[in-house]
Amino acid sequence: MDGMALYELTEKGGVTIVTVRADSLDAITVPELRPLVDQLAERGGAKVVFDMGPVRLIDSSGVGVIVGLFKRLRARGGALRVCGATEQPSAIFRLMLLDKVLSPFATVDDALRGF
Repeated sequence: MDGMALYELTEKGGVTIVTVRADSLDAITVPELRPLVDQLAERGGAKVVFDMGPVRLIDSSGVGVIVGLFKRLRARGGALRVCGATEQPSAIFRLMLLDKVLSPFATVDDALRGF
């Protein structure tokens, strides 16, 4: 990522928004994201929107970090909403039937609605 942060963290209405800034969520980029995921997962009742807008490629490491965060948040009374998934990540989610579990949203505003 050439010195640029892999993600941007913002808050809106009590919801944490993680905007991924990398074009891939893979074995190379996930280790930088994992400490943030661990921190978010430890918050009881945390509501998180995971904005994947710039992500063009996801591999099993990226899927694993998202599914892990989803499970850990849910176990502590929180929730995860994924948005902005482009063509390849969306296809992977559909292939793995994760679109049924994660119910991806088109935009951050869509994901925030009804939280």
